[in-house]
Amino acid sequence: MKAIVKTREEVGFELLDVPVPRVGDDDVLIKVKAAAICGSDLKFYKWVPWCKNVIKSLPFIPGHECCGEVVEIGKNVEGIKLGDKVAAETHVPCGVCWQCRHNRPHTCEKMELFGHSIDGGFCEYALIPDRAARKVPDEIPYEYGCLLEPMGIPYRAVEIGEVEKDAVVVIGCGPIGQFAIAFSKILGAEIIIGIDVNEKRLKIAEKMGATYLINPEKESVVKRVKDITREYGGGAGVIIDASGNAKAVKEAFSYLRVGGNFVILGQTDGPLPLNPSVDIVFKEAKIMGLFGRRIWDTWEKTEKLLLSKKMNPEPVITHRFSLDDYEKAFQVALSGEGCKVLFIP
Repeated sequence: MKAIVKTREEVGFELLDVPVPRVGDDDVLIKVKAAAICGSDLKFYKWVPWCKNVIKSLPFIPGHECCGEVVEIGKNVEGIKLGDKVAAETHVPCGVCWQCRHNRPHTCEKMELFGHSIDGGFCEYALIPDRAARKVPDEIPYEYGCLLEPMGIPYRAVEIGEVEKDAVVVIGCGPIGQFAIAFSKILGAEIIIGIDVNEKRLKIAEKMGATYLINPEKESVVKRVKDITREYGGGAGVIIDASGNAKAVKEAFSYLRVGGNFVILGQTDGPLPLNPSVDIVFKEAKIMGLFGRRIWDTWEKTEKLLLSKKMNPEPVITHRFSLDDYEKAFQVALSGEGCKVLFIP
């Protein structure tokens, strides 16, 4: 089968012909119908130092956002049958550690990561451990099914942020930020401010429900946010960071309203210097970091929003490529020309 493979600790991938994975007793084999490029896949492409923290060995197949048709199942697999539509949950829990036993499998102490520490879905056939295989309703297209994984974290952020009737700021209008904007609108936010330096992505943010758009390269973010939120206490009640930009996160504390919620999703690109008294204590700020989806609670909620048509991810999907065109696909994703870039094997 064709597969995009990381073979060396250097920039780039290779398209190789590799064997179809052998199915173990607790595995599900899918014929991949759609897979999406994530920010971590871009890091693997560039091979930044972070990669050595999550990759056990080379070669490996990246791609953790994927959906496909079940073509083979292991003898111990229950609840999934041949022909089912299945998506992959990236966090593969052990099921026995303290975190797993206390309803936190998404933060498992011995977690494997599909598409990171084990082979992923940038290929024609992908092997998913059954405990990380999510049966997707037939009514959800494969291209949307592969987006249920990246939708889960921003959905949790909006849910925990308590956005209803409040002013929300989303920092970073990549795919995660776009979904956070859409979910904020769905869950009743009155003001949604999207922040990004990429004008193409700001236009998508408007389609996803942003009521105000700010480009930090063209105006002062702090002044504009405070002006917009004057009737909401002179600051954002909820801030969701999907940028990973430490400078932007630091600045955001200056426009977080007293009693506001700050949910951090992005993995920052450097240290985050804060004054705990001014930035947190005096503001009674609630700060939450999120890592992954609630298994399977978050999936159920995002599936329902797709089925009801309340969530429309189509504006976020800007490009589709075959595996053969993987190099062009990654250049589009790296350049910021696209938003969500899909592979259709």
